[in-house]
Amino acid sequence: IMKKEKILYNQKCSLCNFEINHYKQRSDLNFIDSSQMEDKYLKRLHVVYDDGSEISGVDAFLYVWSKTDGYQWLGKVIALPLVKQLSVALYAVISRILFWRFKLFHSR
Repeated sequence: IMKKEKILYNQKCSLCNFEINHYKQRSDLNFIDSSQMEDKYLKRLHVVYDDGSEISGVDAFLYVWSKTDGYQWLGKVIALPLVKQLSVALYAVISRILFWRFKLFHSR
């Protein structure tokens, strides 16, 4: 039996959940809620492979898009060097805002 990597996302973040629910309908990826996990997994989208290695942020999105019907083209565009650099910078800002918003309104 082939194991599947896990895609960790914060299900309690309304924007994150909205986007991931869309991908769930178009892929057979193994999405896991990270909202109760350590902050590292709340700050960014993560892909965790069977061997324990991980990718996160834009690289994790590139992985998801490469396996999601209708999004392969987006992954190819975002992977272009200059576009990827801009995407990494933009994602850093957006993910930080969403993380602090989550921490403010969903304190444990």
